[in-house]
Amino acid sequence: MVDQELDYTFDDSIHETLRAGRAGGPTALNPPTGAIVALRYDEVERLAHDPRIAGIGLSLFDLMGIPDGNLRDWYRQLMFTNDGDAHHRLRRLAARAFTPRSVERHRALAAELVAERLAALVEAGGGDLVEAFADVPMRVICRLLGVPDDEGEHFLAYGDALSPVFGLMDAEQVERAEGAVVDLMADVERMIAARTKERGEDLISALLEAEEAGDRLTHDEVVIMVGNLIVGGHDTTAGQIGCSLLALLRNPDALDALRADPASAAAVVDETIRFEPSIGFVPRTLVEPVEIGGVDRPAGTLLFLSSASTSRDPDVWDDPDSFLPLRFTEAGAPKLLSFGSGPHYCLGAALARMTLQEVVLGAARAGLGRTIVPSADIADSVEWRQVLGRSPVALPVAVTPG
Repeated sequence: MVDQELDYTFDDSIHETLRAGRAGGPTALNPPTGAIVALRYDEVERLAHDPRIAGIGLSLFDLMGIPDGNLRDWYRQLMFTNDGDAHHRLRRLAARAFTPRSVERHRALAAELVAERLAALVEAGGGDLVEAFADVPMRVICRLLGVPDDEGEHFLAYGDALSPVFGLMDAEQVERAEGAVVDLMADVERMIAARTKERGEDLISALLEAEEAGDRLTHDEVVIMVGNLIVGGHDTTAGQIGCSLLALLRNPDALDALRADPASAAAVVDETIRFEPSIGFVPRTLVEPVEIGGVDRPAGTLLFLSSASTSRDPDVWDDPDSFLPLRFTEAGAPKLLSFGSGPHYCLGAALARMTLQEVVLGAARAGLGRTIVPSADIADSVEWRQVLGRSPVALPVAVTPG
């Protein structure tokens, strides 16, 4: 069997490309990377739980020809790139900050930030929704970690510079990321020193307490963990905000339904993630031979688990190409794979969902789709960007009397 070729797209054509790919078979070959792309829901779910398939490791760094340096050293220590005992230990310790109680503690901040951004946009008579909410996820993450509020801009810049490390970077991006990781680690060291003197209700304090209790956590791991969470939760959530707002602007009836029933926000957000996902695939590496798509694949094979493809798999979803805002309120609704599955399920999924819910609710209440309307044609296409996640470059809106 020969795999069809699939050039992964990140613009509006992504759904058509993946639809054609699924029709051609369970897998495809991505020519730029040589990766095998798993396209169908059941296959992706099975492979996500297969212990013979590990995190991406340093495969992309090897592919880019980055043999050493501070960036590679930082990257190899992340939760994302580790498996087995190392991954489980780091994940267990970081999970303390992502309990439902901890996430809810930051909902008020997310709502406040959203209200501020919307008030400024309305006062200005319009603006760009993507730009308006770009810093909201990072501000929430910084509060959770214990980063002082007045240092948010620094960490937003770090997130922007380091988010491309999870994909293929050009020379300019590599240079920028190399500098950012050194500065980020220095800032984290400074914050750790401050927390050593005075603790708070934040993740840095919790990790330091674990270190002192002999919970197999080293000082270097605390530093790496904070950097991991700053980068991992920034562009992914910011990108999904743009995707979710685009989905709602293209389906304005869902906004009216949300205004009538704010309690449906969680279901509406999940449908926006399914319908217009920011994260298109999750990279993995085979550490042992595995049968994928009816073919025995050798160890070392680079694998992309296409969560974007699974979200519109007609074998799993009813009417997959239609936006149904209450789809996830129905009994037996399939599980979203956009946050991954198995041991690498996104640790910050609850925080991302909470932030998205506050953005969507705030925008709906402020009149999105009624008095806050697109000032450019977004019906069929928009300009897209791709860093860690994909997102519209801009969503310009105007405020009209209502």
